[in-house]
Order: sequence, then C-alpha cells, then structure tokens
Amino acid sequence: MDYYSLKMRASQQVGEGEQKHEQHISGAERIVCHDNVEAICAAMVRRALTHSKGDPDFINVKIEKINESDIQILKALPVTRIDVDTWQQGLDKALELITPLMGSGCGLREKLQELLRETFPMRGAMLYDVATATRLEPDHARGVRATYMDALHSSVVDSCKNHFNEAIVLATKVANAPGMVAEFCISDDPNYITGYVASKELGYVRIMKMKEMGDENGGRIFLFDSRKASAEECIEYLQKKKVLVEV
Repeated sequence: MDYYSLKMRASQQVGEGEQKHEQHISGAERIVCHDNVEAICAAMVRRALTHSKGDPDFINVKIEKINESDIQILKALPVTRIDVDTWQQGLDKALELITPLMGSGCGLREKLQELLRETFPMRGAMLYDVATATRLEPDHARGVRATYMDALHSSVVDSCKNHFNEAIVLATKVANAPGMVAEFCISDDPNYITGYVASKELGYVRIMKMKEMGDENGGRIFLFDSRKASAEECIEYLQKKKVLVEV
C-alpha cells in the first residue's frame, strides 16, 4: 500500500519593526493512504483558516510519499484520567508524577516549573537531560519536534482538532524514543486546558485542568537520559522515524 506523510503549518506575522516575528497559529500531520490525501489536505487547510488563535498569513502543506517498510507500528500507551477542581491542582499533580523520574536532588520540582516557563515561546519541545541537568536541543528557540506519526487505520477526515487522539499518538512515539524518560505537556491552545504527563512506566496520564481557559501559554518537555542513549539517536527517532500507533 502507498502511504503519504501530510504536514500542515500555519503562522501569522505579529509586531512591528524589529519586534516583528512569526507566531505559530496551527499545525497538523497525518500518515494516510493514497485515496485520502486530497480530502485530508483540504481539511488541514480549513483547520488553519478557522483556528481560535487567529487568521494565518502563511499556510504550508507538505506531501511526502513514504515506504510501508519504513513504518514502525506501536501499541498506544495505556490511558489514565485525573480530574481536578483547579488548574493549580492539576499542575501540582503533574509535577508530583513526573519529578521522581528526574532522579534525586533538591529543588527538582521548582526546576521543572522553571523549565516549563522557558518552553512557552518555543516552536518545539525542550530536550532536557536528567543526567547532566542541561538542555540538548541544537536550537533552543526552535526546540525538537516529534513528527511522522498517526493512528493506525485512521481514515478520519475532519478539520477540527482532536486533542486527545493526536496527543496519545505523539506521546506513544515519544515514549519509545531512545533514552526517553518522560514527557510533560500543556497545550498552547487557549481553548484547551487539559494537559498530560507520559512515559512507558506511567502510561499516558491525562490531567483535565492544567491552565486557565484563555491562556495561550503552553509547552512541552522531553525528559531524556544521556546515560541510556545519545541525544543524536533520540532526535533522529523523534524527527525522522515513521510511526503508526494502535489506538
């Protein structure tokens, strides 16, 4: 069967003069069969044009044929849901779950909160080495992006974002990357307040409130252990390995 990787990215120019910069509006990606390429590309464009973060000035859609033999099939992480009354409780729960995975030491909880704030302006995720307490992204502004992934047998054509489905696919790929310890994520969508922590040990832990409604800040941290793999191996897997997830 012929498969194609579809990627959409939309952005908007904001600011004036030297302060002018590109702001991310929307992004999506799929791995689909030949017959679904046209319809899903159209749905991606509709999604970019109707996003809550505003009207894009630029929309890019990339179509790339991929070999079926290059695709890895993964079973989705098991899912746990945690309900909380406030976003502060949700953030506390996420920190409680993920801090022990960073190893021992004083101030790890505060360090994780500091790292999360640093991710807010980033385009991708932070890659943080728990062994050396250093950031390993080649470009700290861009970060590291997990790409080339989708749900196995998915044929859904929809211009609306399904946060849960997309997140479980991404989290499963990330958890299987060489040297990966865990992932910590809060969406930057102002209308979506659910976040998650995930790892092979924790599974995918969905925490229903992790920020206030209307808050455009969000970020993603990949916690990595350089004693188990090289950063180059991890980044190569995240950015180039083709993955389909059994959801």
